[in-house]
Amino acid sequence: MADHRPAGQSAIIPRFLDQPRFVALLYLVLTLVMTLPLAWRWRDSIPAGAGDIWQNYWNFWWWKQCLLEGFNPLHSPLLFFPNGANLVFHTHSPFNQVLAMPVNLLFGEAAAYNFCILFALTLTGFGTYLLVRELTGSAQAGVLAGIVFAYFPQTIEQTLEHLNLFSLQFIPLALFCLLRWSRSLRLIDALAFGACFGLNALCSWHLGLKLGIVVTPWMAWLLWRHRQRWREYLGGASAAATLAVLLVLPLLVPILALIADGSDYFLKQAVPRGIDPTYLVTPPYANPVLGQLVTDRYLDRAYQASGFVCYLGFIPIALAMTALVRARRKTWPWLALFASGVVLALGAEPLWNGTLHRDVTLPFAVLREIPFLQNLRVANRFMILAGLALAVLAGYGWQSLRIKSRWALPVIAVLILIEFSWFPFPMQRVELSPLLKDVASRPGAVLDIPFHQRSRAVGNMANQTVHGRPIGDGYLSSYPPAVDEGIKAIPAFSQIVNLPQPDAVVNVDALRALGFRTIAIHKDRSQGARERLLAETPPDALLELKRVRRLGGVPNATIDALRAQLDQALGGADLEDDLLAIYFLDEADGDR
Repeated sequence: MADHRPAGQSAIIPRFLDQPRFVALLYLVLTLVMTLPLAWRWRDSIPAGAGDIWQNYWNFWWWKQCLLEGFNPLHSPLLFFPNGANLVFHTHSPFNQVLAMPVNLLFGEAAAYNFCILFALTLTGFGTYLLVRELTGSAQAGVLAGIVFAYFPQTIEQTLEHLNLFSLQFIPLALFCLLRWSRSLRLIDALAFGACFGLNALCSWHLGLKLGIVVTPWMAWLLWRHRQRWREYLGGASAAATLAVLLVLPLLVPILALIADGSDYFLKQAVPRGIDPTYLVTPPYANPVLGQLVTDRYLDRAYQASGFVCYLGFIPIALAMTALVRARRKTWPWLALFASGVVLALGAEPLWNGTLHRDVTLPFAVLREIPFLQNLRVANRFMILAGLALAVLAGYGWQSLRIKSRWALPVIAVLILIEFSWFPFPMQRVELSPLLKDVASRPGAVLDIPFHQRSRAVGNMANQTVHGRPIGDGYLSSYPPAVDEGIKAIPAFSQIVNLPQPDAVVNVDALRALGFRTIAIHKDRSQGARERLLAETPPDALLELKRVRRLGGVPNATIDALRAQLDQALGGADLEDDLLAIYFLDEADGDR
């Protein structure tokens, strides 16, 4: 193996940093430390998210049912019963589903999700190490860069909700393979690049588009650079593209078929969630050292969804600035990527210190009008590219310093880890109502009230992972028009949808005729329950406040009126605890 160490450092660099297998182990250890207490709660707890994490939890359950029961992952008869739901445009993250399936089968959905966190953060650090070592010739630079990108605060925040958005490992790995191919034009490197590109898209179509934005100008430059060997270049590029397409084809064909058929419901409205640039220098609220100094700022942040945390870290910034001064010729493409990522992450209209300036239009407003790129609708996610560029610049900065002290690297690494740390890593125990096990033993479908509250119906999907029965609603990444049309076409549904009036009618006979045999009233989603929980939640418990605010907030009068109807029709709840009041409808002959 070639010695990548720069002159003047060979005598003091720990030899194992030049051994990829040891560096991979180092990132695994760092990931376990940075996510404590996940390592000893990985089977019964998940990160303390409030919304999309339960959708991802359900996704693991659903793919396992598909394997065990023979369902098609792209269509579920268990959601939006009795019509079912098309899941072609739903966010599955297929790579993670397949990767974690053995863990899922053996230990369950929580373990599968947590395994993907450990895998993604470890491999993201290792992939960045390989990329930056190849760029700079310095293993130390690679190690620091891997720390910056793997544990970038926005990435850690995304682990609380979005399986598809923290699975960044194939972005640096793809760029590493592309860099190797650009220098050698070897077919094996081209194929490795194509494989990483395809696997990245199978983690998330959004990540596929973002990687495409980065590699397109790079590929164009390579064509010019290797114009004398253009046949060899085009052969490698074609092989890489072919392999990438073959990997995504099973998922891509149904998508293209729907688009060709005129479906465009995957093109959702742009979300005004640009970052506030003042938070680029605001540490994460969960940081054990600096977090308490900034808690009030996060209480007043513009939106509570994941992606607002965008802290760059003062040490990575200092290293990046050093690189720009000492290695300008090598670093300007990465500076351009960093600047582009930050500018696009600002959104269409800039936020500054909590104030939205609607009189200013930024480049993201143009980007979201470009075909294929218009689905990149959440601006803050461009911080992924900014974080990668910052990591590379930090690596170049370290390499340009040529520090000879044997303690410099571990000290700088520890300081970056402290700046970026969320400790303890926020976890929540998976504790769903024990009454759901009784529902599992009964036939028919379950109607949850509140009914079809869009994203708030994710709790009903979480419950389904216990009782396994079809449910009348669900929470999808993209809703096919047939979903709402089907609900409107059924009077028994349309009267109670979303936030019904107190005089809404629960038509037990009509629901029974549709195949429902259980009605579950979610008592914790009433307005009174939410207000009580808000009053009991400490004002600095940001994640718990976020969870409580997402509860349904159905007026107490409505819940009481609906319960009174069910009590009269069915003689009272059959099962009840602090969360649920469950009514069993009489079973008709022939029910299974």
